[in-house]
Amino acid sequence: MGGMADEADKDVFDQMAYRRALGGFGTGVALVAADDAQGRSHGMIVNSLTSVSLDPPIVLWCLALSSAAFPLFTDCTAFSVNILRAGEEDLVKAFSRKGDRILLPDQICRMETGAPVLSAAVASLDCRMRRRQLEGDHEVIFGDVVAYRAEHGVDALGFFRGQFVTLKTGA
Repeated sequence: MGGMADEADKDVFDQMAYRRALGGFGTGVALVAADDAQGRSHGMIVNSLTSVSLDPPIVLWCLALSSAAFPLFTDCTAFSVNILRAGEEDLVKAFSRKGDRILLPDQICRMETGAPVLSAAVASLDCRMRRRQLEGDHEVIFGDVVAYRAEHGVDALGFFRGQFVTLKTGA
């Protein structure tokens, strides 16, 4: 059974084997963005996006307590969730690294909340912070979607078993 070696190790949870098991669930790749107190736009990559409700429109995503971006995203009043295009692997790598992950003015636009929105995304959700909830080693962040935009006929970037994949649009 994946993470259990023998009876002596039955209380040891193999986190790497668990991560590999979770990798069997393919996801899209999104960049969440918000402004800091100085007005600089920051972004980070997430794959934990979930639609919670259609009426009212609510989404959630998860932020590790250990993330350097934790104070930025837990103190903000608005953020955007941007679903990435196929071929944006370099953007993912740049915004997955440690350190400052600043979005440049030519990469963003603004919608209703004023949060930075990635201009070249397949779809963007402009959200007001609804609430946060501590769960394990993550903070679950809920947002009220107040505006959105979407491009049709554009392939999206996905992630499956540790590899980038292209999520094709329908014919």
